[in-house]
Amino acid sequence: MKKNALSLLVALSVLAPVAAQAAVQLPEGTQEIGVYGTAKLGSGWDLNLTGSYGYFVQDNWEVGGTTSIHAQDANDAFTGKLGVFTEYNFVNSTNWVPYVGAATQLAGLTYNEKDGSEGNIGKDGSSWALNVKLAAGVKYFINPNVALTSEVNYNIATDDIEFSGDKAKDSLTNIVFGTRFYF
Repeated sequence: MKKNALSLLVALSVLAPVAAQAAVQLPEGTQEIGVYGTAKLGSGWDLNLTGSYGYFVQDNWEVGGTTSIHAQDANDAFTGKLGVFTEYNFVNSTNWVPYVGAATQLAGLTYNEKDGSEGNIGKDGSSWALNVKLAAGVKYFINPNVALTSEVNYNIATDDIEFSGDKAKDSLTNIVFGTRFYF
């Protein structure tokens, strides 16, 4: 019984500062660094990493730059993206902050032409495209400077720039989880 009471006391002492935290504030001038991605290791590895830097130009409204890489051993494919984004945060009286965003990116794909692919990719084993991303998600602030994020985004490009299995695609939907840091 004492062990359970001690465990409960420790858990409450850890969670109490988070629960007692004042409402989240994202004022003009705040800066944000974001990281998220996925990795599948072992046979058939696949790595997808994204980073971003943003600046709040007005309360709750952010603009910034983003970059991402996607590499996989199937077809020796490598995709890189570089672009700009904007995001609006719906700050409320809780630690949960929903947001919507959009990004425009220049994307490039290289792959092993020998293994081939299904799709409309350039014959030289590479492709360039403009990618547009629409996103909606939620941030959970574990303290005033760190938030855990969950996002659904839809990407559509002017050419096939992402592999999904053996097929290259010009559009896809992603569900991603990450972390954002504020200063």
